[in-house]
Amino acid sequence: MPLSGRVTVLGNYIINLFLVTGDKKTALFETGISGITDAVISQLEALGVTPDYLILSHPHSDHATGLPGLMARFPDAVVLAGAGAGEFITHPKAGPLMLAEDAYMSKGLLHWGITPGRPPIVSVPDLSDAWIVTDATILDLGGVTLELIPVSGHSPGNIIARIQEVVFCSDSLGFHFPGRGFWPLFFTGAKTYLSTLAYIQNLAPTIICPGHLGPLKNDVAAGGIQAAIDAAQSFINRVTRTRLSDQELFAQLLEESYRDEFTLYTKENIANCNQLLVKRARQFAL
Repeated sequence: MPLSGRVTVLGNYIINLFLVTGDKKTALFETGISGITDAVISQLEALGVTPDYLILSHPHSDHATGLPGLMARFPDAVVLAGAGAGEFITHPKAGPLMLAEDAYMSKGLLHWGITPGRPPIVSVPDLSDAWIVTDATILDLGGVTLELIPVSGHSPGNIIARIQEVVFCSDSLGFHFPGRGFWPLFFTGAKTYLSTLAYIQNLAPTIICPGHLGPLKNDVAAGGIQAAIDAAQSFINRVTRTRLSDQELFAQLLEESYRDEFTLYTKENIANCNQLLVKRARQFAL
């Protein structure tokens, strides 16, 4: 789907990738999951595009497990990842969970009428040769520049990007349920997550591009950023003021969150995410 003169949305309804086209080079922001890799390759081939850059927004399974297939198909592309992404992927606990989640998500695509194009990955993405982004970095694509910006709050090795009025925010705004609001995702820190949201808001983008469920434009974009801020603050207030036991709170949060598109992930994953959010919310309040 063309989004602007330089940006095309690839992937599918649930998992979005963004092709940025310059006069001389192209960059693919987001890499998706293994189950949609062949569809993305077909989309790129239909456009006659061989990407020069493959950009990993952050090393969570739903954004990283498509990378091995894309690297194999486009071996000359430069892979870019944020500082800490490689360490996260190769952590003894994170790697097996990534593989298990990729297998579950690939199978789960069938529920949404999407047939996986290949089996799940059996080894984690290799970032040993990746260009590590430690500071704001400009990619000159010819006629346009893509700015890569390391941010914090959601994940280690988290990068957002900007081209003109478009900001590719991945999960830095949380998980957006269109018309139903945001579920916050401050896994590494609530304070830094809110700082990232404030930074994105100050950029005043006319289009914001989460990694899931489509972009937001114009007034909806501005409203979406504020809604993400409000959702994070509301979650923090809820956790710090609750009179529920932890068991009751975790059960309540899981019942509210594990629905619709979130069921693409394992219930155990979402339960663990909610428990981590509660921990980060309490740390924020200290």
